[in-house]
Amino acid sequence: MSERILLVDDEPFILSGYKRGLGKQFNLDTATSGAEALEMFSQLDDESYAIVVSDMRMPQMDGVELLNRLATEYPDTIRIMLTGNSDQQTAMDAVNQGRVYKFLTKPCSAADLKTTLEEALTLYRAEQQKQALSEHQAIAVEHLSAKLSHQSRHDILTGLANRLAFDKRLTAAVETARQEGRTHVFCYLDIDHFHRINDACGYTAGDELLRQLAGLLSHHRRSGDMTARLGSDQFGLILGDCSLEDGQKIIQKLHEELKQFTFHWEEASYDLSVSIGLLPIDSQSESNATLFSAAETACNVAKDQGRNRIHIGSAQDATLTQRLSEIQWINRINRAFSENRFLLYYQTIVPINPIEMEGDHYEILIRMEGDEGQIIPPGEFLPAAEHYHLSPQIDRWVIRNMIGWLDDHPDQLEELSTCSINLSGLSIGDEEMLDFIKHTLAQSNVPPTKICFEVTETAAIAHLDAAIFFMQQLKAIGIRFSLDDFGTGLSSFAYLRTLPVDFLKIDGMFVRQIDRNIIDWTMVKSINDMGQIMGKQTIAEFVENEDIYNQLNEIGANYAQGFLMSKPRPLYEKEGLVFE
Repeated sequence: MSERILLVDDEPFILSGYKRGLGKQFNLDTATSGAEALEMFSQLDDESYAIVVSDMRMPQMDGVELLNRLATEYPDTIRIMLTGNSDQQTAMDAVNQGRVYKFLTKPCSAADLKTTLEEALTLYRAEQQKQALSEHQAIAVEHLSAKLSHQSRHDILTGLANRLAFDKRLTAAVETARQEGRTHVFCYLDIDHFHRINDACGYTAGDELLRQLAGLLSHHRRSGDMTARLGSDQFGLILGDCSLEDGQKIIQKLHEELKQFTFHWEEASYDLSVSIGLLPIDSQSESNATLFSAAETACNVAKDQGRNRIHIGSAQDATLTQRLSEIQWINRINRAFSENRFLLYYQTIVPINPIEMEGDHYEILIRMEGDEGQIIPPGEFLPAAEHYHLSPQIDRWVIRNMIGWLDDHPDQLEELSTCSINLSGLSIGDEEMLDFIKHTLAQSNVPPTKICFEVTETAAIAHLDAAIFFMQQLKAIGIRFSLDDFGTGLSSFAYLRTLPVDFLKIDGMFVRQIDRNIIDWTMVKSINDMGQIMGKQTIAEFVENEDIYNQLNEIGANYAQGFLMSKPRPLYEKEGLVFE
C-alpha cells in the first residue's frame, strides 16, 4: 500500500463509495476537481501519485484536460479515465494518443476498479524498476567515464598527470606566451642510474621510488603548476606565469631537497640523484616537439656535465645548441641509412720516394647526400654519430660496401696495394665488430693483406688494452693498421711501442706549415725519425703544395696525401680506370 493513488470526481458520494470499498487495499486520496487534483500533485515533494483515476465530465476542467496536463508534468503517473457511454469515443482517442492507460465505463464497480488498479500498479512498479535500473546504469556509466577520463590524463602508478595531459598544458602555455606575452618555465627531470634500483631491488622497489619522488614533486608544485610523469623515470614540470630566474630558484630548492632524500628499501638505503634541464617558455618558443627536445637535451647536458645537477637552456646556450644540432643530424643519419644516401669517396696516398712500383693506395672516405643533392662532408655529421653511438653502424656500412665494391671490380682489386678504411673509437674493442670484419672478408675475394684500418691516436689511447687486442686479432689474418692524427697527444711516443701499427699518419696541423714554420718542421721530422726507427712507415696528410712535398722528401717521410696529389673523388669514378 506504499504507492499513492488519486481519485478525481466532482460527485463526492462516488469518491466516498470507492474509498469505503478500496481504502483498505490501496493508499487512496480524493479530489473533487481538476484544479484540486493539480494542487495535490504539486504538494508532493519527493514522490508523486502512482495512479490517477479521473472522471471524464467535470466542470471548469474536464478529465481530458487534467490528464493531458498530468501527462506533461508527471509523465510517470499512470492515467485512467472514467467515462459515460457518450464519452467513449473521446476516451478512446485519448488512449490511442498515449495520454491514457485505460478507460472504464461508468458506473464502474469497485471490483472492476480494483482489478484495473492492481494491473496499473504492476505496470507502474515495473516501469519504476526499469527506470531505477536505467538511472543506476547511467550513474555507473558516468562514474566509469569519469574514471576513464581521469586515467586518460593521469599516470596510474604515480597519480601525476601523464604525457598527454602535459602536452596539452604545454600547448596552452606556448599560446599564452605568444599571444599575451606571458612567461612560463619548462622543467625536465631524469633519475640518474634508475636502472640500478631495479637491478638491485626489483621493479617493485623501482615503482615505490617513483611514487615517493612523485610525492616530493607534488609537494613543491604551486597552484596552477603541472607535474607529470613523462616516461619510465622522467618527469616534467610547467611553472605557470614564472620567470626563468624565479623558476631557477624554485627548482634549485627542489633539487636540494631531492639531494637530501634517501630511498629505503628493506635493509638498504639509496641516495637519489636527479639531472634537470630548465627551459623558458616565452614569445620566441616554437612547437611542443621543439620544447620537449630542447628540455630533454638540456637535461642530457646536465648528465654529461656530471649528473645530479641543473642545466639552464637558452637561445644563447652554445652547448645546448650543439646538442640540438646533433639530434637533428641523428635524424638525418638514420634517414640516410634507410634511403641509401651515403656515398664512398677515395683519396690517393702516393709514395714520396718510391723504390719500386707499388699498387694503388688510397683512403676511403664517406659523404652524405643532402635533400637537395648536395654533398655533405663527414665533419658535419660524424661528431653527432660518435656522440650518439651511431659511428659503429657507419663503420659497418663503409666496410660492407667497400669490400663489396672490390669484390665486384676484380680489375681494381688486382691493382690494389692498400685500401685504408677509418674506424671510430667505439668500434675498437667491439668483439661483434671483430666478427663482422672477419666474416665480411671471409665471404669475399678480397685478401685481408690489402686492407688497412685507420684508428685515431686519441681513440687508441683511450681504449688502449682493447685497441691492442683488436689490432692483434686482425693482424693475425693479415690486416694492417694506421695510427691517424699522430702527434696530437702529449704522450704519443710513449704509447707507440705498445700499439702494433704499420703506418703513422702525421697530423696535418703540423704538416701544412712545415715549409714556413721551423717548429712544425722539427715536430714532423721527430715523428718521422721515431717512426722509421720503430719500423713504421709514415704518411703525411694535408700536403697542399710543392714546397711541403719537397720538405717531406728531405725529411724522409714515406707517403704523402693531400690536394697536391688529388682531392677526394667519388669511388664510382674509379670504375672506368684501368691501371697499366
